[in-house]
This record gives sequence, structure tokens and C-alpha cells, in this order.
Amino acid sequence: MPGSPWTRLLALCATSALGAQTTPPAPTAKLDDLPRTRPETTEFRETSSAADVLGFLRALSALPRGDHLSLDSIGQTHEGRDLWLLRIAAPAPTAKDAEPRLRALVLGNIHAGEVEGKEALQLLAREFAAGQHQDLLADLELYFLPVYNADGNERLGRQNRPGQNGPEWTGQRPNAQGLDLNRDFVKADAPETRALLAAFTRLDPHLFVDLHTTNGSYHGYHLTYAPSLSPNVAPAVAAVSRALLDRATAAMAQQGFATFDYGNFETRDWDGSGAPESKPGVRGWYTYDHRPRYGVNYFALRHRVAILSEAYSNCDFATRVAATRAFVLALLHGAAADRQRLRAAARAAEAAAQQPGQRLGFDTTFAAPESLPVLVGAVDTVPAPPGGSVRHVRKGDGVPEVMPVVRAFTARQFRTLPAAWAIREPSADLQDRLRRHGIECTVLAAERTVRAERFAVAKKVKPKRPYQGHQELVLHGTWGAASDVALAAGTLWVPARQRFSMLAAQLLEAESEDSLSSWNFLEAATGDEYPVLRIQAPD
Repeated sequence: MPGSPWTRLLALCATSALGAQTTPPAPTAKLDDLPRTRPETTEFRETSSAADVLGFLRALSALPRGDHLSLDSIGQTHEGRDLWLLRIAAPAPTAKDAEPRLRALVLGNIHAGEVEGKEALQLLAREFAAGQHQDLLADLELYFLPVYNADGNERLGRQNRPGQNGPEWTGQRPNAQGLDLNRDFVKADAPETRALLAAFTRLDPHLFVDLHTTNGSYHGYHLTYAPSLSPNVAPAVAAVSRALLDRATAAMAQQGFATFDYGNFETRDWDGSGAPESKPGVRGWYTYDHRPRYGVNYFALRHRVAILSEAYSNCDFATRVAATRAFVLALLHGAAADRQRLRAAARAAEAAAQQPGQRLGFDTTFAAPESLPVLVGAVDTVPAPPGGSVRHVRKGDGVPEVMPVVRAFTARQFRTLPAAWAIREPSADLQDRLRRHGIECTVLAAERTVRAERFAVAKKVKPKRPYQGHQELVLHGTWGAASDVALAAGTLWVPARQRFSMLAAQLLEAESEDSLSSWNFLEAATGDEYPVLRIQAPD
């Protein structure tokens, strides 16, 4: 597509099939009269500051459907910057409407060097304010958080994203505490994470989308994606997530964007079958991680659809913004069209959480590989300017190569959830984290005798160096036979049959691969016996 990056982005937005109106549009302002983002006013040489974004969003109120937009701060960053959440909704539905609208929350800038989501959400907000996409607002209530890592966003530097195909200056990956916010969803150390967890609880969105930019392998895609990769996601939620991605893939292809499951090229001596030497030296496409410290993996344990978006950093900046915008819009259209299935999946998962027999999967490994074509890409390397860094530029559309594709995980062991968990002498930090995650629990007012299983700790393993402010703890041991145990007053009681039962299991079980114990919240009480008891027969 010829022309400047700004011209190309305008053309992509204007010709988007998903942008077509199915209901009469509102009067629209002329293009020259519309507020413009920082990239648009600089020919995509610069990205927006937090103040730029706030000023832009406030200016949208003057547009024909600006009354559909409202701003609210959901909390503050470590350095005291507001986290501005934009709500986009048509007037409240009438009493004739059978169900409330589906809610979607889209997050940008969790890594502040990955700026496409921040810019794409501003463009979409302008389109809604100008009167576009009104058919979506009949079925959806939208929440955009364009600048989640606001402190990191303001720490502009040339070396924050070396090799990325523009812009030259971006924010930094961690927040002002030095924490990677996309590793914080279990431990919830950052004020940004705590604010987002509170928003999850208050809004309870049916769809969560987390917008990133990948600078990994050289592939031929404009954007890659992933659903939650946790093996403990409810089957109904996993199925509707995949269906939503399949629909979005087709919609993106109609607009000329190549998309695929997120991953990287790796050569491994293990093909995913469990036999370490079964196929030595096999090159394949491997996804990233299943643990709930990552936002998308975490959110789906709350029985809702969660999607990761990764624009390709070697596309030019304008194309990355356009691809991200189109992907979000495709997901929103898919969610609106399949809204009854999304609701049904959530209801099925919540009903199952209240039933006995739920099982936590652990000892997780890659699922069996699929033989699929993957676009293998190439880049041109542009020499570094004075004071800058080299730039890698997408070259061609990639060449398809059939190879093993590993885009899921599977658990090799399972533990049936107990009737409840009991935690002796729980710390204030532990209780705080459980509350923030929405886990139901009570403190015993009097002594109680129960039948419980106890985990005998044989070995503790920790790295020498801290990670994200903690030293990740791995426990090795065995479960003993159930026996009568006296619980003192002050013991924390966590029922397993509750809305977020699987999330509670992930946070508390001794064999969980990403628990509050992993992040040292139970370590002070962990001697030869793990302090969380599995209750088999509560009185």
C-alpha cells in the first residue's frame, strides 16, 4: 500500500470490513476536525505520553457520540499517576432488554515499550465518538485502559526496544518499582495490579484482551495471539476462546493481515510427546507459558475469555497500530455475534466450580505438537543512527513451512480439590492477596476438629538470585493419609466450592506451579509441613 504510514493507516481503517455500519450512523465530523494522536501528528515518529492520551480522550467528548464516552480513574501507579479507564457505552438498555450487555476490557501498554495497543485504543475510541461501530454498542459495553504502565510510559529512551521498527523513543518495560506487570498477577505487589484486580471484581468483564508487541522470532505475521494457556481453564471457556480466535483470524485475513498463534522458532530435542530423545533436533513453533502470573492465563481462571495480542515489532509502527486496531475490532465483533455462547461458557464454568470432583492439573508440559504451516519471515537490518540502535524491518510476507506447532499445555498429574483448605496462623499479606483475588474465606472463631491431609515437605528449592522482588520457591514432598486435626481459633478457612475454586487451588495447593507459596507468602510458616491443610470432612 503506497503512501506515508499515516496515509496507509487511514486507508486500512476506512476499508475495514468490520468498520461497516449495520445500523444508521450518527452524524460524523470531518476528518480534519477530528482530534489526532501523537503518532498521527508526527508521521508515526513518536508515541503518546500519558498526558497526550488523556488530552486526546477528553477532546473526544466534542464529537457527535462523545456522550457515549466517560473517563474514570481506577487507581494510581507507584508514582501517583492516575490509571484512566475509558468506558464506551450507549445509553442504558431499557426494561425490555432480556440481558445486560456483554462487557469487554481491553488493556494497553502493560509493557510501556510495546506502544501499539495504547495508540490503537485511542483510534478506536475516536471512531466510537465519531459515530462508527454503533451496532457493537447494542450488544457490548466497552472498557479501554490505554496506558496501564503509566510510570514506565514516561521513561522514554532509545534503548528500551532495541531493534524495533520504530518509534525511536518508547517507554520502559517494567513499572517504576522495576516490576514486570505481566508477571505480577499472582503476587499482586504493584499498585497497578491491585487496581486492575479491583476493576476485574467491579466490572466482571466477559472478555479481557491484553495488547503487546513481540520482538522474538522473525516470522511472516502482522500479529500473533494466544488464549489462556493454563491447563486449568474450564473446558467451555477454552472452547469459546478458540472459536473467537478462529473467527478473528478469518476477519483479519479479509483485511490483508496475516495472524497465527503466538510462539517462537525453537529447536528442541523433545517433541512434546514425553520422550526426551524421541526426535532430536526438531525445529518447531513453540508458545510461551501456562502460569497465571501472566494476565491472560490468570484472567481465564476467573471463568472468562482472555486473549493475548502480539503485534510484530518488525512491521512499521503504523502497520502495527492498524493490525492491533483491526484485531481488537474483530474480537469485539466476534464477541457480540457469539455473546450467548460466551455467557453460557461463563455460567457452565461457574456452576462446575460449585460441584465436587474438580481437579487441579500440575506437572505441566507442552501438549503434543500439531503439524501446521508456519510463515517463516526475514528482515532487513537498518544501521544504527548516532545515539540510536539498529532497526529490523519486516522483509516480504514470509514463506510457509510445515513444522511441529506447540500452542498448548497439558497437565500430567491431577489432584482432586478437597472440601476446603485451612491455613494455620495466616499472615496479613496472605489474607490480603486472597481478598484481592476475590477468594471467599473466613477466620475460625473457635477451635474445630476436622479430617485433613497434610503435605510433608522433604525439600525446598530456591534460586540464588531474586526474581521480581521474590525468590521463587518450589516444594518437594508427599501427602500423608487423612487424619483428625485440631484447628485453633484464628485459622483461615477457604471453602473449595466457591466461584473461583480453581483460582483458589492455584493459589494455595502445595503442588501448584504458580501459587502464593511460590512467591514466598507461606514460606515463614513452611517448616517440615506445608501450612495449608486439605480438609476432607468438615464438620
